Amino acid sequence: MFEEKVGIITGGTSGIGLATAELLAKEGMHIVIASRNSEKGEEALSVLRKWSPHSLFIKTDVTNSQDVKNLVSQTYSTFGKIDVSFNNAANTEAASNATHEFKEEDFDHLINVTLKSVWLCMKYQLQVMTKQNSGVIVNTSSMDAILCSAGTGVYAAGKSGVIALTKSVAQEYGHQHIRINSLCPGAFRTPMLEERFSNLSEEEKAKLNESYQKLNALGRIGDPIEAAKAVKWLLSDDASFVTGQNIIVDGGIGFRFE
Repeated sequence: MFEEKVGIITGGTSGIGLATAELLAKEGMHIVIASRNSEKGEEALSVLRKWSPHSLFIKTDVTNSQDVKNLVSQTYSTFGKIDVSFNNAANTEAASNATHEFKEEDFDHLINVTLKSVWLCMKYQLQVMTKQNSGVIVNTSSMDAILCSAGTGVYAAGKSGVIALTKSVAQEYGHQHIRINSLCPGAFRTPMLEERFSNLSEEEKAKLNESYQKLNALGRIGDPIEAAKAVKWLLSDDASFVTGQNIIVDGGIGFRFE
């Protein structure tokens, strides 16, 4: 299904992004992974090339318009098309703090990373996809956009914006055979989650891990491959009549709060 197709994955060097890249590479897709971290990018690329020898890593700051433009143009000049894109880059730096203590520069940073980056990626990806009259995009949101827990207001606002932007843009480009959906992941064993555990004592780690498991109807934290399989489906022809949707993959955290 993905043989000889071309896909861009931002945030493709770890977690859900890397799991998705590996899954699609094994199916024969030419993968272009983007990240700010060159070392991790080259490491990920060495893994992907086992299955997809023409895959690329392009160092990219997804909040920088010129970087994103270069990512898309270099992908297009190399392969002559862009079939799918998974806009997944994320950063939870300064994501949690009391509103009255939140710094303006942290607000700008979080909105740039969570929302502006997705808009920039779609802006340039759609310039190619409209010429092709085809394409599929998946944007990563978060369960924080739905649960809106205390202390994560700015992060939640940015991720909520991703859902709204996805729905609106999907309406705009559907007639050109371009599908656009968002993914709303819950808690997964990714480097970002592990970072939350890193500065805790063993007792605190155990309590936090237990709290995630209690919140989750399935009683566990997800593996990135479980989210990657949902992304793969959204990007595939099996989801050919699905657009403008926000797909929740959270192990049942969300419905327990309804």
